[in-house]
Amino acid sequence: MAVKRKKAENKKTISSSSRIKNSRENSARAAVKSTKKNSSKLEKAKVSPQSPKEKEKEFDKPIITQIPSFAKDIKNPRIFIPIVLVIVAVLLFVFRGLFIAAIVNGQPITRIGLDNSLEQKYGKEELSSMITQTLIMQEASKKNVTVSDSDVNSSLKQISDSLSKQGQTLDSALALRGMTKQDFVEQLKIQKIVEKILGNQIAVSDKEIQDYISKNKDSLPTGLSDADLKTQVKQQLEQQKLSDKAQTWIAGLQKSAKVNYLVNF
Repeated sequence: MAVKRKKAENKKTISSSSRIKNSRENSARAAVKSTKKNSSKLEKAKVSPQSPKEKEKEFDKPIITQIPSFAKDIKNPRIFIPIVLVIVAVLLFVFRGLFIAAIVNGQPITRIGLDNSLEQKYGKEELSSMITQTLIMQEASKKNVTVSDSDVNSSLKQISDSLSKQGQTLDSALALRGMTKQDFVEQLKIQKIVEKILGNQIAVSDKEIQDYISKNKDSLPTGLSDADLKTQVKQQLEQQKLSDKAQTWIAGLQKSAKVNYLVNF
């Protein structure tokens, strides 16, 4: 009996140990399978490229950025208004010449005051000159008369050369008349337009040039050649004729023009 019991116990022990061994082997196999499965998923995730739809989804994701505190604070009127006032003050200081002409012992003279004073003294004369120029340009437009820059520059060179022969320069002559070169060019352009419109009315003949030289020998400049003297006399006579004819012609334009004055001087 004792021997049978021992054999039965031995069988139980062997079966129990075999069960434990089988259980361990099964667990190990399951772990290996799980590891392989996970590794294959990871490899697929790495290898498989993203589809266009997945990429679009990624780009469609909203990007959340943190708004700087300064951007939030600047909306506060207590901060925004002082900043605006400082900017305005700086701009007024930088461009103060646009509003103030001079400061006398702390008292400003405004540009508006200066403009009003100049307007009262010279406004009527300047306005009349501007009206005359407008009438001339309108008449030139009607007659399709134009003057090119080359025409103006050619006349400018002739005048400059003539002054140079007399020992003067164009800039010095303009300074004596209180004119800038730009003002003189604009005046010369208007003059060339009038010359083209009046045409033969201001033409000077050789006889008129010779008669003028004969009558004014004592007052003519010396040291000039006959050709230069005749050229200078011709220009002078043309200017005289232009002035006389132009005054009459402009007076006729002013008489027939409809001008509404909106300011009083």
